[in-house]
Amino acid sequence: MEKNNYFLNNISLFLIIFLPIALLIGSAVATVVEVLIIIFFLVTCFYKKDFEWLKDKYFFLLTIIWISLLVNLLFSLNFSLSFSRNVFFFKNIIFVFALSYFFKKKKNFNLIFNIYLIIIIIVSLDILLEFFTKKNILGFQSYDPTRIASFLDDKLKIGHFLLGFSFITAGHYFEKYSKKSMNYKVFGYFLILIFFISLLLTGERANLLKGTFIIFMFIMLSNNKIIKYKKIFLSSIILLLCITFFFSERIKYRFNVIFQPLKDIGVFKTFEETQHAAHYYTALRIFEKYPFFGIGNKNFREECLNQEYENKNLKRGAERCSTHPHQIYFELLSEHGIVGTITIIFIMSFFLLKNFKIYLKNKNAIHLASILFIFSQFLPLIPSGSFFTSWSSKIFWINFSVLIYYNNKFIQKRI
Repeated sequence: MEKNNYFLNNISLFLIIFLPIALLIGSAVATVVEVLIIIFFLVTCFYKKDFEWLKDKYFFLLTIIWISLLVNLLFSLNFSLSFSRNVFFFKNIIFVFALSYFFKKKKNFNLIFNIYLIIIIIVSLDILLEFFTKKNILGFQSYDPTRIASFLDDKLKIGHFLLGFSFITAGHYFEKYSKKSMNYKVFGYFLILIFFISLLLTGERANLLKGTFIIFMFIMLSNNKIIKYKKIFLSSIILLLCITFFFSERIKYRFNVIFQPLKDIGVFKTFEETQHAAHYYTALRIFEKYPFFGIGNKNFREECLNQEYENKNLKRGAERCSTHPHQIYFELLSEHGIVGTITIIFIMSFFLLKNFKIYLKNKNAIHLASILFIFSQFLPLIPSGSFFTSWSSKIFWINFSVLIYYNNKFIQKRI
């Protein structure tokens, strides 16, 4: 019996540790790893006869989101497009509780996040290498000279990977090592700066905005014992932004594409000339037509083709179509309507507010990092990937599992 328990724990531990690498290899590999984690978790639950997680109120609330997706499926314009995302959303819920379950062993948790920290440091250094040499460690080269691909080769989303793992690993580092000595604390500051520089160099503007928000809030809200010299640290980050912008033609070009038109023609006119404006306009028109339940998950890609959504006043109106509207609120409103949007936003807001209150009492850095990452995904207006896309959603739910783990840990501690 003990041998079986040891095997289940170790194989699950290996799979969780392998998750970030699986994401770097590709979405299909990450999905296989996710499903295996879920299977081994369920086997462990049957073996130990432990299904307490099914009674968790957060499990209940996430299940409400799943039910809202099943309702959304009934109103989908193309049932087959929505089916897999809506029905199999339930695996995300089990995935969250699987991770938080294996986090409970302190030895597991420390090993997982120590290795995650090593992985994210390697990715950050790889981004720096590609920025200066045009190729990463494996010889991958971005097809866009203003963007960094790193280990993702032709997929220009390494910034999102960095955003998803850098802050929770930095939070873990501060919690575990910064209290040992000032040298450890200074190295923690250095790590955050490296992560931030790497995020800036990726050329991913939306993720940089989210990362800037997270890092400022992380510094301002962190326990003073963890980040002692807040003003100096914030000043260093602002200085880094200025230096990188003014001395890197590559970065300057990437951001002047936005800044120069803002200066010349103003905010609204600049926005009207972007593809995002065409996406947002189309999503709003779809929402007006299908206000209650939307057109169904993953259906934007087909509905946007209809000529009724054409707007000749928008410079890039002909480019209105995409797999999704590239902004979470417009995606939810157009594909899930007001019913689905309110359900998801209300439940996520409840999670965030509840956990923020818990954080204020316990001041745990990794808990704060997970809260801020989740919150950053719901920042208005900033472009984003699809909330339901397999690759990015795994990063979201990994952070969410950290949030759930610390929520339950601190509640049990009070009891």
